[in-house]
Amino acid sequence: MSKCIGCGVELQSSNKYKDGYTEDESFVLCERCFIIKNYGQSKVVKKTNSDYLKIIDNIGDDNVIVYVSSLLTLNLDYLDKFKKVILVLTKRDVLPKSVKDEKIINYVKKNYNNIDDVIIVSAYKKYNLDILYNKLLKYRDNDIYFVGITNSGKSTLINEMIKSYNGYKGNITMSNYPSTTLGVLDEKIGELNIKDTPGIVINNSIINYLDDKGVKKVNSKKEIKPITIQIKGTGAILIDELIRIEYETIESSITLYLSNNLKVNNININNPRLLDKYVSRFIVNDNHDLVIEDVGFIKVTKQAIFKICAENDIYMYVRNKLI
Repeated sequence: MSKCIGCGVELQSSNKYKDGYTEDESFVLCERCFIIKNYGQSKVVKKTNSDYLKIIDNIGDDNVIVYVSSLLTLNLDYLDKFKKVILVLTKRDVLPKSVKDEKIINYVKKNYNNIDDVIIVSAYKKYNLDILYNKLLKYRDNDIYFVGITNSGKSTLINEMIKSYNGYKGNITMSNYPSTTLGVLDEKIGELNIKDTPGIVINNSIINYLDDKGVKKVNSKKEIKPITIQIKGTGAILIDELIRIEYETIESSITLYLSNNLKVNNININNPRLLDKYVSRFIVNDNHDLVIEDVGFIKVTKQAIFKICAENDIYMYVRNKLI
């Protein structure tokens, strides 16, 4: 049985409601990938995150793991599944140029022990692609697996590497939505044979709850312009009618690293907008970040207590400051 060259799922023509459906099995794309590539629309898939994790769990310890993560949220939740990895941090073009690569690399190496190397890239700008390719050439005789959270930029990176080192456009289906790659895709990049695995889904990422317009707003493709706000006492901030942040602090400075498409406004604490929706509470200590998965992060200088309200339960966590 042949596989879809866009997502890696086995092609079938018997059931249009199951993954991999195509009217004609001689086609190279499943119907879903055809729709995404030609119309920019997505269809709900039937697989769960456990299906994707089974694929990850079956990767042997002797294989080379390229763990791909977006710099904007730096989600490394599944890094400990592997003994040693090459960590590739994507979307360098989104973080401000004033942020030094060395600072980010030192942060990662200080907080994670099972990393062989850290390479910061931008697929769109072709930044450091040669460094990554030459690093991987050392492992050309091994199986090289690309692994990462959905929306990490993994498929974009692989397609750009195929274009750069093969001279033609890559076929991997790209989408702003989770679960675009459904099976393991075997790809050739120059002298390398790599395996692209399905993105691991964060079930309560905000992207799961947004329409096309909302997803495009959240996904920044331009350099972020950080927003710094001095906060004192109690107050509230609204992020584009998506997230309400109430704060309590003696005095602090917070800097928001978010898509420039998202509007950030101070609102009165008594303003009812988004009040009493899904609520999460965090104590963020001095020089820590509050990360909102697939949105960005908030850097805090002095301890603050946050009450976060949103339409849905969304994934957030506190970490040591990144920058």
